[in-house]
Amino acid sequence: MKTLKSTFLLLFAIFAFNFTNAQISYTYNGIWSPSNPVGVSTSDDEIEIESGVAIIDANTTCSSLVINEGATVILNSGYTLTGDVELYSSSYSFASIISNGTVVGDVSYYRHVAQVAPIGTNDLISSPLSGQLFPDFASDNVNLPALADLRAFAPYNTATGLYENYDVKLNQYTEIESGIGYRTATTDDSELVFTGEIRTDDVLDILISDDAAGSGWNLIGNPYPSYIDFASFFAVNESQLESGLAHAIYGFDGDTSDGWVIWNQAVIDAPDVPEMIAPGQAFFVKSKPGGGLIDFTTSMRCIGSSDDFIAGRSETTSPHHGHIKLNLSSNGSNFDSDFYFNDNATCGFDPGYDSGLYGSTPPEFSIYSNLIEENSGLALAIQAMNPESMDDVVIPLGVNATQGEQITISIIETDMPENINIYLEDAVTNSSMLLNSNDYVFTPTSDVAGVGRFYLRFTNPEALSIDNSKLNTISIISNNSNKTIEINGQLENDTKAELYDINGRLILESALNTNSTTQILDVRYLIPGVYVMALNGDDTNEQRVEKLLIK
Repeated sequence: MKTLKSTFLLLFAIFAFNFTNAQISYTYNGIWSPSNPVGVSTSDDEIEIESGVAIIDANTTCSSLVINEGATVILNSGYTLTGDVELYSSSYSFASIISNGTVVGDVSYYRHVAQVAPIGTNDLISSPLSGQLFPDFASDNVNLPALADLRAFAPYNTATGLYENYDVKLNQYTEIESGIGYRTATTDDSELVFTGEIRTDDVLDILISDDAAGSGWNLIGNPYPSYIDFASFFAVNESQLESGLAHAIYGFDGDTSDGWVIWNQAVIDAPDVPEMIAPGQAFFVKSKPGGGLIDFTTSMRCIGSSDDFIAGRSETTSPHHGHIKLNLSSNGSNFDSDFYFNDNATCGFDPGYDSGLYGSTPPEFSIYSNLIEENSGLALAIQAMNPESMDDVVIPLGVNATQGEQITISIIETDMPENINIYLEDAVTNSSMLLNSNDYVFTPTSDVAGVGRFYLRFTNPEALSIDNSKLNTISIISNNSNKTIEINGQLENDTKAELYDINGRLILESALNTNSTTQILDVRYLIPGVYVMALNGDDTNEQRVEKLLIK
């Protein structure tokens, strides 16, 4: 009888031990279920962050911590998380961990990467973890496109102007560096897994070069497994960037034909959700003369859940008065150009607010703008102006498109005062379309190329004085490379061009040809400086005056 009782007690003890040590699966989606595991869970337990922001503010042990796309974990300073960590992403949302403590365990980030061209496209990404050798990365990712020992994983060499794919043998001791960007792809439109350590320190002094072969472009990337705030990054690093048209960052967006999302100070000042650079996201910057050094700091890390280089919209207070995104579309192809009205901008060139197209040369299918004042033909992807300009301003547009294809020009994002009308003016058809409520659709009978046909006009019907001169649709460009002044657009009446120096002396006078939409004035003999061009039509109400910078 005593033996039977002992056996019963032993079985009960074993059952009780196994029951108390059964694995518990904790989940978080704004609240914990079945309870909060922080400081409580054991090495047998699993934790999954489905959504929201979970904070670990005590030493915590688990078998695994899974962070789904769009979710965030914050590990507070002074605490240790023991267990394997897995972070996941999709094509539009990314998991994030901001670690100010210590993680003991294997960390893996499953970073979504687009499918290789020609079916898909390439992505520009960076490693969100540190310490991984390239051959180990290649071995872990059989969906990385391969050709013999080469893999579709390439940093951009500014010294040669080329992407240079890694080789599993030649690069057997090459570490995937923090803060460096790489061009890559997958064979199946899925994830590449990075393994390594979470950086909890500043990533400093990343060298960028102004080498001519690469035109000064450098591919860098977010080194943290969390979002970073673009405004903070720009404030720390803008002194290291080229101070002219490329005073911005250029992120690749494979979903649009233009390929590039450009962020500068005008974007920062706009009343948007703060622009964030996603974990594992790379981007191009153009170096200042002589090269520079880029810093990523832990203070840049922030909570986010959005796509890479897709900004959301919400009302905030800023020195900003308006924004539109103008879109050119045809047969699935799209190209965008942005216009901002900002207290810190003028109608001339404003470094950090006006940004050029990536590579500066407009693609065969594209839309862009020229400066309103001091126009030297720069192809702008972002143009910023003073808010007073929106009462009446005409902006020269450049459009490149192929004959025979139906083209649509439309506003796809807008944050403008309700009393501002936005017109697209077509000098060839002598027509005007109110874009606030309509798209402009046309099928060109010949190729459309460059500036001179289309203009974007902002008007305020409530303004007391509006200049309705038809000469406002004429583009005046100082082409400093050719030492000429170009006058583009259709003249309806006899018009005289007069060029004055800054002291008001008449330097050049020429009657313009009403039968030509492009007219060239030779100014090779002029001393570099600021000049004023006046166009005077036979109609005394027709006059156009514009300041030009001749170099």
